Amino acid sequence: MTAKVGPVLTPRSTVVVGGVALGTAAIVGGVALSAPAMAATSSARVVVLKVGSSGSLVKIAQQRLGVTADGDFGPRTLMAVKTFQGRHGLATDGIVGPLTWAKLGGFPSTGTAPAPTCTVKVVRYGASGSLVAALQSRLGVTADGDFGPHTLSSVQSFQSRYGITADGRGVVGRATWGALGGMPCGLSLTPPGTTAPVSGGSGGGSSTTTTAKLSQVISIAKQYLGVPYVYGGSTPAGFDCSGLTQYAYSHAGLTLPRTAAAQQAYMRSTSSPLPGDLVFFGSPAYHVGIYLGNGQMIAAPYPGAVVRIQTYINVSNFGTLR
Repeated sequence: MTAKVGPVLTPRSTVVVGGVALGTAAIVGGVALSAPAMAATSSARVVVLKVGSSGSLVKIAQQRLGVTADGDFGPRTLMAVKTFQGRHGLATDGIVGPLTWAKLGGFPSTGTAPAPTCTVKVVRYGASGSLVAALQSRLGVTADGDFGPHTLSSVQSFQSRYGITADGRGVVGRATWGALGGMPCGLSLTPPGTTAPVSGGSGGGSSTTTTAKLSQVISIAKQYLGVPYVYGGSTPAGFDCSGLTQYAYSHAGLTLPRTAAAQQAYMRSTSSPLPGDLVFFGSPAYHVGIYLGNGQMIAAPYPGAVVRIQTYINVSNFGTLR
């Protein structure tokens, strides 16, 4: 038996891709044996990664998947690969081959992360454009080009699944784009806060313009002191907390989403609030008010109460459009 099997054993060879030596699989009786590290498809020069692989290419795959980039393809990386494949309509075999590499932003032929060819754009709730559509496509949601509540929820779920915190909850920055396979260049983006106002103001969204409008936010909100709290209310007939903030902001020419949690995700966090910025309670926020300074805010607090000026304590979670 040994004499018969021996002649069909093809010795293990080595293929060098991007300066990395890769052991190819040995063939015994027509059956390919898995290589302990990486196998290569020589025609496309794409390295196939699987459990047991290690090295710089594994690190790159891990970085794009949003898991710890330790360079070892273990159980956690396997789970991340299968989840990614399922979300992008690929066979969930846990193997990073040509199709999975393509969805991860392409195979880095040099064995190192590809140099960025454009500046990474930060995408937030309320943004729109072809870049948002590309983001939605990678998340596996309807690619309508509008960053609304469903997209926000999908981004937050993606970030939670892969432990991404660097960009801020619900905000797609360098870390989140990297985990999604890299930001596509050449696509357009309409940033949040640049839509035309509901009434008054000139729109825009620049820091100077926004700061000037914050006093208008307060003046508008004060017009409705005494209006009763109404759950889901967003008109002078009755407000809930985020209905009041959205109404005051929109009539000052500033765009906000509808709920407290969405407003928190939409705005930039600040430790130096100005009157007119927002005060958030909880994360995700369950309550919001308009900051007045000196520990006071205007808010629609709860059922049975009215819009009023009230004092708050031990809160340091502020949001701004500046």
